[in-house]
Amino acid sequence: MMNNEIKLPTVYAAIDENEMVYLNGGSITDTQGWLIFMNVGALFNYVARVFSAGSSIVNNVKVIVTTIQKLGLALDAGNPGNYKERLKPLRNKRMVFIFDECHRSQFGDNHKAIKDFFPNAQLFGFTGTPIFEANASYTQVTGEQGYYKTTADIFQRELHAYTITHAIEDRNVLRFLVEYYKPEGKSIPKPGEPLLKRAVVEAILDKHNASTAQRKFNALFATSGIIHAIEYYQLFKEVQAERAAADSHYEPLNIACVFSPPAEGNKDVQQIQEDLPQEKHDNAEAPEEKKAALKAIIADYNANYGTNHSINEFDLYYQDIQKRIKDQQYPNEDLPHAQKIDITIVVDMLLTGFDSKFLNTLYVDKNLKHHGLIQAFSRTNRVLNDTKPYGKILDF
Repeated sequence: MMNNEIKLPTVYAAIDENEMVYLNGGSITDTQGWLIFMNVGALFNYVARVFSAGSSIVNNVKVIVTTIQKLGLALDAGNPGNYKERLKPLRNKRMVFIFDECHRSQFGDNHKAIKDFFPNAQLFGFTGTPIFEANASYTQVTGEQGYYKTTADIFQRELHAYTITHAIEDRNVLRFLVEYYKPEGKSIPKPGEPLLKRAVVEAILDKHNASTAQRKFNALFATSGIIHAIEYYQLFKEVQAERAAADSHYEPLNIACVFSPPAEGNKDVQQIQEDLPQEKHDNAEAPEEKKAALKAIIADYNANYGTNHSINEFDLYYQDIQKRIKDQQYPNEDLPHAQKIDITIVVDMLLTGFDSKFLNTLYVDKNLKHHGLIQAFSRTNRVLNDTKPYGKILDF
């Protein structure tokens, strides 16, 4: 029991952009004591108002929820809103930060900025895939000695462990069914040679209906880079056009593709790409080609779904894709199949932190390992009912 007169610290729940972006389209949502902020200015203005007016405003607010990307922008000294300077009165306040998906969001500049700016804050992290030395990729250097930075380095003592094995046994998530594609015919590659992309596309089109219970569910297709995602997207268009020309009864799959655009100084995109290492790397080379390809993909999307997205408002396009993936839950009688997405081609996006019970399949042409593998596979294993006994993985 707590004495009502004890003044509790303000709690900030900093979750990943993937989770936040779908919650709502507005700036602030107030639900049962939770305040959810989608906008840096709205977050700052509220927090500043709370602390300038005293504790009366915050009495009914238990938790403030925002994204670590938005919080990182607020602490950027170069932000035109000058938020960092204006937040200085809060530096020594008693606060608790709770980070979700802390396996990937806490190893860049944002975590350091938050920790440096709020020295009296208590930090808690939640993750399904902790970073150990074996799967660490960020090097921490102390004096002459270099070593890998792990989750334990950042959050110190482990409070509780609940593994995926426990979760499967408790039926909180599903097990996985992993299949490895075996090519047939004369075009079988030699050991070490990659499959032809066209063969991969043909195999996916042949297997998709059976894998998704005749399109009751949908799928992600994880590719190894932006160039590969673009090539696969074009191949799906070509092969499906050929099949439709050869068979008047053929029903094409609805294919979407999403990857982050070149940042070009855009702070929002730069923040997003902190968690998208492959996309950040790919966009550094021939950025205009990647930008042109993404514009064409978005134009196709607009034509297919009657939307009006643009690369300049990429977040809205990204939100719309997530919504349509989740819209698979509605029967075709309530929402026509033409308004849904069957397969979404991705590089880094959506492979961590995105959940949909009606996503049951992951096609993989990408080298996945350690936490990246578990996270990607786990997009498919959310519990629905007996029609979804496991998450399906088809590895090429």
